[in-house]
Amino acid sequence: MKTILTLKYGDKYSSDDVNRIFIDTAGKYNYVCVTDNPEGLFSNIYTIPIEGEPDGHWEKVKLFQYYFGKTLYLDLDVAIQNDIEHLFSYLDKTPVICYTYWKDRGEKHGMSIHDFPYHKDERWAYNYLSNFNSSVMMWEDARHIYNYWKKDQDYYMVKYAGDDRFLYHENFTFEHWPRGEIYSFKFDGAKYQPDATIALLNGQADFPNLVEEYYDELRMYKMGRKVHA
Repeated sequence: MKTILTLKYGDKYSSDDVNRIFIDTAGKYNYVCVTDNPEGLFSNIYTIPIEGEPDGHWEKVKLFQYYFGKTLYLDLDVAIQNDIEHLFSYLDKTPVICYTYWKDRGEKHGMSIHDFPYHKDERWAYNYLSNFNSSVMMWEDARHIYNYWKKDQDYYMVKYAGDDRFLYHENFTFEHWPRGEIYSFKFDGAKYQPDATIALLNGQADFPNLVEEYYDELRMYKMGRKVHA
């Protein structure tokens, strides 16, 4: 069984964003959405309620408790450009996570992509940087990650400014999709890469006017997205 897993809480994203992933993957997988509001989701999408107040991006770490066979997690601000079926072939026994090949810190900071996550800074938010992006992840059984986090979750939520950093620095083993499969539109030069499988539309909050302009163009025309009633 192959499952597409999504996460929706609050009002940043809507049921349409979840339904779009169903449509853009031709509805040929098992679909699960963990959410605080299932209203408007397609009936084909199985829902799991979020208990209590959502813990922001830490809700992603909680997803590792679930076992649905081969599971591909997708953030709701991704654009599926091409068929995703081959992405499952990269999964063996080790979870897979998106590697941030676009983070070339060498020119600006004198550090390579391998060095900068270990940069220490007196500002909490600039410590424990990461070369992982949890917008796209895949696993079959990753309950060991959830159990590890659950034992001391308050500590990790204070230590790390985000789930990416927790996953990177706590010595979990991950595989990665090769360069070119997944890219960040904004951080990878703001250039459409038609051969890539998935585009991350992260960073919209930092430059809303620029990114929204390209986002609309790509969503409507270049990335195969359509307006659905």
